[in-house]
Amino acid sequence: MRKNSLFFNKMFMIDYKISEFFYKKLKDKLNFVYIIDAISYLINLSFIFYIIFFINFSYIFLFAISTAITYLLKLIVNRKRPYYYFDKRFAILVYENHSFPSEHTIISILSFIITGNILVLIAPILRIITLKHWLSDAIFSIALSFVFYYFFSSIVNFYGLFNSVITILK
Repeated sequence: MRKNSLFFNKMFMIDYKISEFFYKKLKDKLNFVYIIDAISYLINLSFIFYIIFFINFSYIFLFAISTAITYLLKLIVNRKRPYYYFDKRFAILVYENHSFPSEHTIISILSFIITGNILVLIAPILRIITLKHWLSDAIFSIALSFVFYYFFSSIVNFYGLFNSVITILK
């Protein structure tokens, strides 16, 4: 039991030190932080639209289900974002106390798995830099992304459900 709490304390200290480093670099550059935030949203949205409209429309279900589960986990865990400990002026375009897991990271990793384009991996890095997520949020979200994709692939391959939906929609 004591080893678990020691691990989490060390992980939080690593998270805190990383966020503190970026805070010290960006505390006087809030306009730059806001631009970076907008870029992270645009990257994810552009990849979602590209995947849905040019690769396979059925991926909309993957993104919708993973987003719903992510928000449910955010409400359950209710972990404070890094900026809460440093400077609340960094809070733009986010729900205040919902850091874990990182939806941007999940969408980015899913997009990377589907397209293989490494450009999409910039979004979660930007979220850590702008104090929206802890590093551990991103690491857990990467693992969760693979679970979502594996689950989605299993359903598609086993049931053929999404091909039927596409046929009906046509």
